[in-house]
Amino acid sequence: MTGPGACRTADTPFGPVCPDKQSFLPDLNSSRAPICIRAVTSLTHQIARPCPARQSVKLRGIPVTRSKAAGKNFHRPKPTVSIVVPCFNQEAFIADALESVLAQSYSDWECIVVNDGSNDGSQAIIQEYAKKDCRFLSFFKENGGVAAARNFGFAQARGTLFVPLDGDDRIHSDYLRRVVECFEAFPDTVLVHTGAQRFGESRKVWRLPEYSYKKLLWQNMIVNTTMYRREAFLRAGGYSPDMVHGFEDWEFYVRMLRPESHVQYIKEPLYLYRIKKSSRSTELVEQGNVAESQRLIYERNRDRYAEHAANPINVFGERMKDFAPMYTARYKRQARYLHAGYGVVVVGLLGVIALLVAAG
Repeated sequence: MTGPGACRTADTPFGPVCPDKQSFLPDLNSSRAPICIRAVTSLTHQIARPCPARQSVKLRGIPVTRSKAAGKNFHRPKPTVSIVVPCFNQEAFIADALESVLAQSYSDWECIVVNDGSNDGSQAIIQEYAKKDCRFLSFFKENGGVAAARNFGFAQARGTLFVPLDGDDRIHSDYLRRVVECFEAFPDTVLVHTGAQRFGESRKVWRLPEYSYKKLLWQNMIVNTTMYRREAFLRAGGYSPDMVHGFEDWEFYVRMLRPESHVQYIKEPLYLYRIKKSSRSTELVEQGNVAESQRLIYERNRDRYAEHAANPINVFGERMKDFAPMYTARYKRQARYLHAGYGVVVVGLLGVIALLVAAG
């Protein structure tokens, strides 16, 4: 772009991006090209202010954060975590999501909130958090879907570790600390996922099969809020905006990971997944878009499936062995609950009979 008010741009996997991050305008005809201009009324960015509680120093050219109490003692630099929170009409829930980020015991993070064209009161709430803490960065863009919003947010990120968090979910206060420690303990790790706890309309623990790449091709067992390396995201090309109905996280994992990729799992439910009466997940089923989304996963990763499914009969047998125990265990739990319920009813009836006999 040239002319008055234009700025120089830098090439990224998502197209040209303005280095000073003043404002960005996505090309609505392309999922990969946010175009930079200085003066845009429909797209704004809350510029971060200096954090008074933190001092930035440099160690051989590497930014290092230390507290005032640390004096002259330098600490090994911790990785910066970039959290991207897409938000579309989440006025009732966005504060919960951002509050869970603010409560993190790990402090070296930035939270990029992408208001994806909301027409409710979400923007005012997002701006409050941007004013409250300089680590919150607020962007507004025209609606393009959750995948495009995540891509847009991560195109602005400076961290080496990425975390997507939906605007109606939450993370445990120790989520970042525990997961970063896992990356440090296992340096070859590409992705870390954790256990998940439902809340809202349901409070059941989210039980998922144990991860393997072969199983991932047929069923997703990684929740949508995970932590992965920046370079893995860039190498994969981000999320696919074609996945408009859902399963964009599953398709992304199939494309980003490899059979040899190191994936770690933290059993504790550090990710809190909100269950609502109506959501993208329920709409996916109700509108009959499950098969279409699954087809898109296959079409976008046909070479992966061809590599691992050359013998469909054998694959079917292997997957039955993988998934049958999970469904059998679920049936046994349901049977135990049912029998326990019958027991309570029988005991209650006997108690009533005993009272009637005693009264007669």
